[in-house]
Amino acid sequence: MSHRPNTSPLMFHVRDIARSPGSHREVQESFPVPQALGTSVISVPEGAELELTASLESVAEGIWVSGTVQAEAIGECGRCLDEVRQDVDAVVQGLFTVGKIEVGEDDEEPEDVFEFDGENLDLEDVVRDAVVTQLPFTPLCRPDCPGLCDQCGARLVDDPDHAHEVIDPRWSTLQSLTEQKES
Repeated sequence: MSHRPNTSPLMFHVRDIARSPGSHREVQESFPVPQALGTSVISVPEGAELELTASLESVAEGIWVSGTVQAEAIGECGRCLDEVRQDVDAVVQGLFTVGKIEVGEDDEEPEDVFEFDGENLDLEDVVRDAVVTQLPFTPLCRPDCPGLCDQCGARLVDDPDHAHEVIDPRWSTLQSLTEQKES
């Protein structure tokens, strides 16, 4: 019997273990990412292969999910704009409850708590949170990437001695005098 409804690859049917504290199920599946995970600079693109290995454990409060997710993120270097590929290996964890957990007035709402309908777990938010927090804010093709020339856009890795003669604007009048003398 399949434990996955047809609606989403990240949705798992858990009616058989819900409300039975102590029961659990191991999940190990690969599937295409239904929607890009990340930012416009770097993300796991839609349709890329995602591997999920997780344990779904029934506890008194609901279903505790813990495991890992693996994928490859693609983006561009923040310095030279070359393509960057980075392996993502993120920890997935969260508590799924049938209703909201009651918190006191002074207590903060727990971060790793999600709601579910009692029958199906949608792991999309948990996976998204895990993957996005593993992605770099500014991806680099290599740690010592010199980037592009800020004046002409030349790739500095191709020409490490690349430079422009920069004249202090305060001396520009004198520069024009030397140009007139030469002509």
